[in-house]
Amino acid sequence: MIGRGLAGGVIRNLLHDLHGENERRRAELKEGRTKIKNSDLERLRAEDPWEVLQQTMAEVFGLQLDVAPFNDLYHTYIKVSTIKGRLDGRKFTRHSGYKARDLMAEGSGFLQWLSVYALAVSPSVRTLLLDEPDAHLHPSLQSQLVEKLESIAQRSGKQVLLATHSTEILRWADHSQVLRFSGSGAKYLQEADQKVGLFLGLGSDYAPKLDPLRRARRLLIIENLSDARLLKAWAKQLGTAWPKNLVEWPWTGGSGERKQLFLQLQKEIPELKALSIRDRDDQELNQVDSNSLCDKSFSAAHDNLLLRVWRRRHIENYLLLPAAIARASGQPVEVVEALMAEHALVVPENFVARDVAFAMIDARGKEITQKGHQSIMTVCAVSPFQIASAMKADEIPEDVRELLAQIVALCAD
Repeated sequence: MIGRGLAGGVIRNLLHDLHGENERRRAELKEGRTKIKNSDLERLRAEDPWEVLQQTMAEVFGLQLDVAPFNDLYHTYIKVSTIKGRLDGRKFTRHSGYKARDLMAEGSGFLQWLSVYALAVSPSVRTLLLDEPDAHLHPSLQSQLVEKLESIAQRSGKQVLLATHSTEILRWADHSQVLRFSGSGAKYLQEADQKVGLFLGLGSDYAPKLDPLRRARRLLIIENLSDARLLKAWAKQLGTAWPKNLVEWPWTGGSGERKQLFLQLQKEIPELKALSIRDRDDQELNQVDSNSLCDKSFSAAHDNLLLRVWRRRHIENYLLLPAAIARASGQPVEVVEALMAEHALVVPENFVARDVAFAMIDARGKEITQKGHQSIMTVCAVSPFQIASAMKADEIPEDVRELLAQIVALCAD
């Protein structure tokens, strides 16, 4: 049925069987009692495939599955609906006013995730062979899928073999569980840093960067390409020419992973020099040098790799200037200042300074600019890039100026 494009039918049948067996077990445990004993209920929730599936759906997607009674004398298909709600421990509460909808109305990523997971919990499956189940899944769902599959394997003794080209899955997988195929042989990885070598072999993601990097021999490691766009916008406002001999490489890992990435690339390009910049997030402020932005928490540095961390929590913290936001959005400054107040922020006059008030340094800039109904993007209809492009030269913070100077110097060597 999957081969004929009828994957939905397979999922519905699987869910119907799992649900039916769960009802049978519940009736068996309740026989002669008014309710199931707590110890039996706890064991059922931990071991029963349907119970495990429902708990996982609530944790990952915030929904539950509802299988309607089926009678083959009257019904032509199995009806399964999704119900959105909130999970609190074991208790799932349906959102007020939410109307259940048919399972197949959910997105393709969810259905793919569900079909793999339903097969994994099914008692009829002992060994699961998966060919790139991560395809078309958001990176966060990829890592969650593998985590849940690993939990099933450990709990039930099932074996899961997964072929993947996902860098997200490889990043979080224990290296000892990664089997690398090369030529006619295959070996498990012996060291964690060998994973970086695998990343470089995933041509679909990284090969297009290697050839330019061999020519440029200068590398900027950022968390995502939008960070590079902000840096370029600030450089333009400052009248600073963005280096042409610089390759931007998105990488979400910390300083240790970034060093391993650099070392693997340096094996290919011995003259390579790089600068890494990432958000401070929850790292202590005193672990970032106030002048150079050097990551003081990482001692194993390298002469040709500059490991830098923004002193403010997120790169977006350097955008939280009402005048620039108003200029970019066309909103009155008073509206933007009122929005900042909603986030308990009063932007000081020395916004550009390194010693700006700690509230501005430690604010959650990413959320304030882009997430939620009270974000700048939602209220003012303006993106971080547009704000950066609207900032005047004297409004750009000193940390940003310092970082841009280091990038220019790196590429001038």
